[in-house]
Amino acid sequence: MITKTEIYGTPAFEFPDRYSTFGKPVIFDIETTGFSPESSFTYLIGVLFPEENNWKMTQWLSETPEDEKELLTSFFYFMKDFQVLVHFNGDAFDLPYLMKRCTALELPFFPENLQSIDLYRTFRPLKKLLKLSAMNLKSLEEFLSVSRKDTMDGGKLISAYHQFAQTGAYDLQEILLLHNHDDLLGTASLFSLFSYSDLLDGKFELSGVSQMEEDENSFQLLLSLTLKTPVPKQISVPLEHGYLTACGSSCRMSIRGFRGSLKYFFKDYKNYYYLPLEDTAIHKSVAAYVDREHRIPAKASTCYCRKNGCFLPAYDTAVTPLFKKDYKDVSYFMECTPEFLSDTRALGQYLSGLLKHV
Repeated sequence: MITKTEIYGTPAFEFPDRYSTFGKPVIFDIETTGFSPESSFTYLIGVLFPEENNWKMTQWLSETPEDEKELLTSFFYFMKDFQVLVHFNGDAFDLPYLMKRCTALELPFFPENLQSIDLYRTFRPLKKLLKLSAMNLKSLEEFLSVSRKDTMDGGKLISAYHQFAQTGAYDLQEILLLHNHDDLLGTASLFSLFSYSDLLDGKFELSGVSQMEEDENSFQLLLSLTLKTPVPKQISVPLEHGYLTACGSSCRMSIRGFRGSLKYFFKDYKNYYYLPLEDTAIHKSVAAYVDREHRIPAKASTCYCRKNGCFLPAYDTAVTPLFKKDYKDVSYFMECTPEFLSDTRALGQYLSGLLKHV
């Protein structure tokens, strides 16, 4: 078995503070001769971890298929000093695969208290925000402009490993190690994507609000945000009712609002009468004072009162009151009042709810 260690002096990435309380972290990635642990085996494991002011990478490479047990034993012995395991899609492949290989080789597996962090699952909600067609490691690296020296894919690597196991050729050894090396560094580079997650989680400060008139029936709400963590790459994303642009620590949002009359629908319509001449519904306790010829029992579609003003699209149906243009509409609106726009907390909560739908 071959063991290789490298030290990186000034890394371009830092382990996120959000995980610092979990314990000592390590990024890992495995290479196998196939997808099925019943008919293939692990031939390479690499780890990348912070040590003092440096990052260190260690790789274990099986020189022959018979080295797998030694490789896994070395890896698990190394892991005894770590509490956090970081990976990309390891919950779906790497960890289940290793568990079955350990069972086949009668080796112990990770302790149950080990914290597993799958960056694929963590960043999957960013797909629409980043306008990516796929969320694999290669796509995310390309988005972040991460350069790779490795040009091999999984299928070619399997063939290269079998040739290496037969010949021990140094150039094949370097090809195998390079792919794993670039995967580890690529995974670490994804930490910068947490800035986009922070944006969607509402971790920003509202730094400016203005309202721009469009026409008699609509307006634009313009908002400036200061991000907790600068984004590594500028994004500009169309929203259902506006747009979002983020660059560095700054983010601008535009939300298209409605100006005019909307309806608030009462739920218990059986307790209301509809007044056709006034186009409104009133409770039966009040309707007793209205002439019978001017009132009719309300239906769900006529049990409303009107409200004139400025409205914003509502993304949280728990907000009250909510308004609609018509009974069958699925889009809700909420009032946009001067009091609401001056309430930084309420406006921030509204934006956080909006961003969860991006």
